[in-house]
Amino acid sequence: MTLDDRKARVLRAVVEEHIETGLPVGSRVIAKRYPLGVSPATIRNEMAELEETGYLDKPHTSSGRVPSDRGYRFYVDQLMPIPRLSDEELSALESLFRSRAKDVVSLLKETVRILSDSTNYLGFVLGPESGEVSFSSIHLLPASGTKALLVIITDVGYVETCLVDAPNMTLGEMRYVSDMLTGNLAYVRLDEVADRAEALLREEASRYSRIIDQAAAFLRSLVSEPDEDRLFVGGTANLLGQPEFRDVARVKDLLSAIEDEGVIQYVLTREERRGDPVISIGSESSMGAVSNLSMVYGKFTAGNSEGRIGLLGPRRMDYGRSVAIIRFCERRLSESLSKARGT
Repeated sequence: MTLDDRKARVLRAVVEEHIETGLPVGSRVIAKRYPLGVSPATIRNEMAELEETGYLDKPHTSSGRVPSDRGYRFYVDQLMPIPRLSDEELSALESLFRSRAKDVVSLLKETVRILSDSTNYLGFVLGPESGEVSFSSIHLLPASGTKALLVIITDVGYVETCLVDAPNMTLGEMRYVSDMLTGNLAYVRLDEVADRAEALLREEASRYSRIIDQAAAFLRSLVSEPDEDRLFVGGTANLLGQPEFRDVARVKDLLSAIEDEGVIQYVLTREERRGDPVISIGSESSMGAVSNLSMVYGKFTAGNSEGRIGLLGPRRMDYGRSVAIIRFCERRLSESLSKARGT
C-alpha cells in the first residue's frame, strides 16, 4: 500500500518525533513542532487512519501513538533522509581508527567500541568465515629441544602460532621448509589446504613430512574453530541506557540476544536481506530474541572474504544516522585491513 503525501508527511513526523523522545506522539505535538500546514484535528484524523492501516500503534496507557514495524519499514524505504556526518564527527572517527590500529583482532574490537560509542547502541563485528581465509606466509622458527614454532599469517592479518615436533634442523633448513610451505600453501583457501598438503607430502623428502603433516593438521583445526570466535560484541551498557530498557521484560530479551551470540550470527548469515547496509526491523527477523529490536548491518572486505559490521538497538533507533555510521566504518575497516595485507 502506498500513502498519499499528507499521510506520508504525518508518518515521517511521528517516526522522527518518537525516535528523538522515545515517547508516544500526539497530534498537538506534531502540529506544534512540524510545519505540515494542517490543523491538529486533521493530523489526528490522519494518525487514526495510519493506525487503522497498520502504520501506527496506540499504546494502551497513552493517547499518543508510536510507529509499528510496518510504519518504520515505510519510513526507512520511502522517507528516511541519510544525514551527512559533520566534519567534527568524521574527524573524531578518523582519529580513532588512526590511533588504534594494531593487530587485526584489536582493530575489530576497537571498531565495535567506535560503533557503540558513536551511537549508544550495541556494536558488533563478525569476522570472515575461516574457510574463506587464506595464508600469505608460513614460517618455521627455532623453539627448544625437538620443538619448532609454526607461525602462520593470514591474508587479512591474523597471526596464528603453534609448537610442532621437528627434527634437529639448521636455520637454513627451517628457511627452506618455510619457503616450501609458503610456496605451496599460501593463498590457498583454508578449506582446500588439506588436499594441497597431501600433494606436497607425496613430493617432499620424508625428513620434512612430519612437519608438513602437523602444519596441515593445524590449518584444518583453524577451519573447525567455533564460529562464535569470530563475533565481537560491545556496548551493552550504552544500550541498556535507552528508555525502552526500563522494562524488565525487554532487558531480558536484550540480554538473551547478547548472551546467545548465535542469534546475531543467524540473522547476519542466514536470513536473506537486500541492501547495504541492511535494515532489519523488529518482527521482520525470524528470531524471537530480537523481535523487539532492530539491526543495521553491512559488509567489509578482508582479503578475498567478507565480514559483517553492525548495530543492534531499539526499534526506534535512529536509522539514518546508523546507516551513515555503518557506511563510514565499512569503508574505513576495509581500508585498514587492506593496508594490513600490504595491498
